[in-house]
Amino acid sequence: MKLIAIQTGNFLGARAVDVTLTKPITLFAGKNYSGKSSLQEAVRMALTGESVRVGLKKDYGALVTEGQESGFVEVSTTDGAYSVVLPSGKGVHCDKAALPYVLDAQRFARMSADERRAFLFGLMGLRTDGEAVKDRLTTRGCDAQKIERIVPFLRAGFDAGQKEAAGKAREAKGAWKSTTGGETYGSNKAASWKAEKPFAEFIDAGKLIQAKADLLRIEEEIEAETGRLGALTASAQRYRDQAGRLAELREKAAKYARLAEKLAVDERERDEWTTKVADTRAKAGRDPHPLKAFTECPVCHASLLVVPGNRLVKHEPIEDDQTADPEAVANLPKYEQALALLEKSVANDKRDLEAANSAAMALKEMESAGSIELPKDEEITALKARVDALKSSRTSQQANVRTFEEAVQKANEADEKTRRAAELHQEVQAWETIADALAPDGIPGEMLAEALGPINKRLGGSAVTAGWSMAQIGADMAITADGRAYALLSESEKWRADAMIAEAVAHISKIRLLVLDRLDVLDLQGRDDLLYWLDVIAQDGEIETALIFGTLKALPAQLPETIEAFWIENGVVGHIKAAA
Repeated sequence: MKLIAIQTGNFLGARAVDVTLTKPITLFAGKNYSGKSSLQEAVRMALTGESVRVGLKKDYGALVTEGQESGFVEVSTTDGAYSVVLPSGKGVHCDKAALPYVLDAQRFARMSADERRAFLFGLMGLRTDGEAVKDRLTTRGCDAQKIERIVPFLRAGFDAGQKEAAGKAREAKGAWKSTTGGETYGSNKAASWKAEKPFAEFIDAGKLIQAKADLLRIEEEIEAETGRLGALTASAQRYRDQAGRLAELREKAAKYARLAEKLAVDERERDEWTTKVADTRAKAGRDPHPLKAFTECPVCHASLLVVPGNRLVKHEPIEDDQTADPEAVANLPKYEQALALLEKSVANDKRDLEAANSAAMALKEMESAGSIELPKDEEITALKARVDALKSSRTSQQANVRTFEEAVQKANEADEKTRRAAELHQEVQAWETIADALAPDGIPGEMLAEALGPINKRLGGSAVTAGWSMAQIGADMAITADGRAYALLSESEKWRADAMIAEAVAHISKIRLLVLDRLDVLDLQGRDDLLYWLDVIAQDGEIETALIFGTLKALPAQLPETIEAFWIENGVVGHIKAAA
């Protein structure tokens, strides 16, 4: 930014200034209270809108020279004219972010470490927002999904993101420890850790398949032999059932003759007693045939009476005048009871005879069909022993199969545990990679180096040219001169460091404008060094405008071609060579 002209009217002590800047470096000198600082502040306020001596816009009237009602400042540059009008504060200002730091050389030193860092990042165009850091994390090979999860935390800064990533790494380590059964996590250990496989000698898929096949064969044999044993047992039972049935039938059939003989005897006795009862009833004056079951003879048409035994007898009605025999009356109940017993015995005889006849027929049929063959006891016993042996083998083989299955299951579980542990190890590494990247010596350090490298290089060159102590800005944002802390420097050493930092900012930002107040803090040699340094960078075209303000007794007698001097007195600027 090249300044062309400066005009002020009634701005504090700069009552009337109207200068045209024809050379890169302009020195404004004068006594105390001559308006030098007022002019410097006027330029600053016109360019940036910042007020030094008052904080509120309503107080801008205090910046007007005493006794005056209004004031103004206008600074003409190659970029345009910038101005401020008092007491309203209205004007046109430049919005370049680095401009305040080249107009106020001590500004950088007054900032906190965080403010310095933020300013330098901005100066170098280094973005610290989530997307910018995301790109750097991606470049470092960090896990893309985890980067997305950490980006929101970066809104609160690198430290917040680093703590979150480190916390996730600790969580993954805890999960790894739990998965491995309490092992203490170590990166080398975790990289090669594998879960132990118990019963390793049984871990053979082929053996398991063979064991299952053997078990199936044994079960098939048990099924077959059990079927044979069941068939033999059933055959033996059928034999026993048949033998018992034959014995029963033979016993019943053997009674047939005796039962037939008994039936004949009982029928004769029943017939006799039937006649006897009928006669007795007749003698007793009773109807000899109380059932009165009659029929007619188909030949002679005589009345016939059906009597027990399905016999037919001629019906002879009792005469009404017939006299009852007392003895017959007395014997009739006993005779009738005896007849009833005989009739019942005949019925039983017929039933038993029929049963004996049926048994004989069934016996003949069974004997014709042939007898069932009785299995040998030795064969059944041997078969039972065979089945028991097979069942014992099955139990043993089932145990073998379970052993193989458990071994395979344990092996699978161990493989899964190994896989999960490896996965968690990768998780730890991924989060630790991000945490390391966000740590101070990671991306922040990388960006800091990018920010500090150019400015420290410029400071080194300026120190060599001017012959001053080498000012540097450390990673902790501390300012040093030849390694000594800024707070320990003398006033003139601080001024030199501030001047070089302001010039470095002007150079890097390409503003190429520098304003230095209080030149008089330097001794004669220091002033010569300053002018020499500025002359060199002006000749190299690295500075377009430098304004220097200082309390001097007189303007320097001789100045390089790049430097022009103005004397300011009572707020008015002129080309005065010496002061009274």
